[in-house]
Amino acid sequence: MTDKDLAAPKDSVESAWDPFKNRLFRGLWTASLISNLGTWIQQVANGWLMTSLAPQAILVSLVEVANTLPMFLLALPAGAFADMVDRRRYLLTTQTWMMIASALMGFLTLTNQMTPVRLLVATFVMSLGVALNSPGWHSITPEIVSREDLAPSIALNGLAINGARAVGPAIGGAVILWFGPAIAYFLNSLSFLAVIAVLLAWKRQPKSTEVAPERFTSAMKVGLRHVRHSPRLRAALSRSTTFLTSSSALWAMLPLLSRQEYGLGPRGYGALIACFGAGAVTGAVMLLPRLRRRLSINAIVTGAWLTFAGVLLSLALSNGGITANLAMAVGGACWLCILANLHLVVQSAAPPWVQARAMSVYLLCFFGAACVGSGLWGIVAQRIGLREALEVSAAMLVVTSLSGLWAPLDSSEKRNLEPSKAWPHPDITLEPPLNHGPVLVTVVYQIDPEEGPAFRAAAEKLRAFRHQNGVLQWGIFVDIADPSKYREVYLEENWGSHLRQHERVTAYETEVASKVYAFHKGPDMPLVYHYAYCDEGFPNEREIESPVARSYPTTSRGVPLWFVDDLSGFADPPPPDDPPS
Repeated sequence: MTDKDLAAPKDSVESAWDPFKNRLFRGLWTASLISNLGTWIQQVANGWLMTSLAPQAILVSLVEVANTLPMFLLALPAGAFADMVDRRRYLLTTQTWMMIASALMGFLTLTNQMTPVRLLVATFVMSLGVALNSPGWHSITPEIVSREDLAPSIALNGLAINGARAVGPAIGGAVILWFGPAIAYFLNSLSFLAVIAVLLAWKRQPKSTEVAPERFTSAMKVGLRHVRHSPRLRAALSRSTTFLTSSSALWAMLPLLSRQEYGLGPRGYGALIACFGAGAVTGAVMLLPRLRRRLSINAIVTGAWLTFAGVLLSLALSNGGITANLAMAVGGACWLCILANLHLVVQSAAPPWVQARAMSVYLLCFFGAACVGSGLWGIVAQRIGLREALEVSAAMLVVTSLSGLWAPLDSSEKRNLEPSKAWPHPDITLEPPLNHGPVLVTVVYQIDPEEGPAFRAAAEKLRAFRHQNGVLQWGIFVDIADPSKYREVYLEENWGSHLRQHERVTAYETEVASKVYAFHKGPDMPLVYHYAYCDEGFPNEREIESPVARSYPTTSRGVPLWFVDDLSGFADPPPPDDPPS
């Protein structure tokens, strides 16, 4: 029984609460809610403690930089690790790290050893655990729920985060007021025990593979290549970067804004954040499901984007009180609508084998923009004032909302991205080592010349899929002596990469490829040829007589000369037909 099988059979009418029928999701969601409560209690402690130790705009904003910088530095390695190792054990390690780091912050504060520098360093160390944890944690949801439940699951995850945001800051303000920041850190440390307990109880089924795992560096490169060639992922990355850069002024300036401009104490500051969380909860439960039935993802995000600009302007003009609390509540609803849809695009567009790496690139852009934005707005506020900085931020949001025109968002919920297992392992005579490369693959098509334009248009759709699966170069060639003969040609890093591509081909890619293969007029499927680069180690002297071991002129990097022109033209004709391996 798989994790997804733990869900009860779906009713004919779906609801936003359907994912809770999945026992594992329910347990992880509850643990996440508890952990997020602790996180927000600590966030309030961080901001308030720094305003007590050193009430300067630049130092307060550096707390947010220390929170986000580790994600910028470690997102890619963390995503690669989470895809390569057992995800459950990996998450147990990162959760334990964060539990110990939070307890250490509590000890330093309790013993009066905390200074502004130590607070920044301790926050950074704590955030290292968050950075290592986040890609693997976010990639759990698509693993344990069905694709039909993915959108409501992400909304419910946002509900847990923002429900904790609504309650946690109020608790944090009360804890700081009555017991001091040290107890807030200790409470956060205890909150990680809930997640650790659920992870220990999770009987995760290991993913089977017949190919050795990728090397760490190669795994990161393949993850970046996949994102680069995915239009949906690129759109999500560009939109999240522009939004977070502009909107991070809110979190960078809110502690000083509430203390210096609004004259609020810990409770008032906590109440502002609680209103933001309450608005997000309302958005997740009541607003977002209705909007999704009526509007596209792109329209929802753009509308919420512009409304958030109005929220920042209202906070800049407000003197606190009801106006500021209402503005924060509306901002929470907008924040949820934007981030839930961005998360949905990323988690639905990436297939399981690269899920954590795609999420890591997204988080890299997300937190990188927040990190740069927080530091930027701290400098701006230091020079022109807190309120003026928020006004400039609101203006930037209005301008960047135009990104919806050139980077529209769309999800892949209806695409089946599970492995199709449609590619059998190659039938070969020589067995190259897994790290031997490069490897050249050609697919030969016989096409009716009159259908040539339609075939080329259909084949072009394979370009993104091949690159997303790790292919270095790809192209379609036509025989200038026989226009009915076409070759799809692509180059891969090594033999192991090609075998992994066999395991990665999704059901949706197979569906698209079948439309390309339908143009083939031969009696059977298009013939596929595999060529391994010849060097001193392969093939050896005993194998050199094999008819499939042919050598072609190469560059200094071992790339065939006829392949150098990035496949946009012909440097030399393709290699001659050889018997299939």
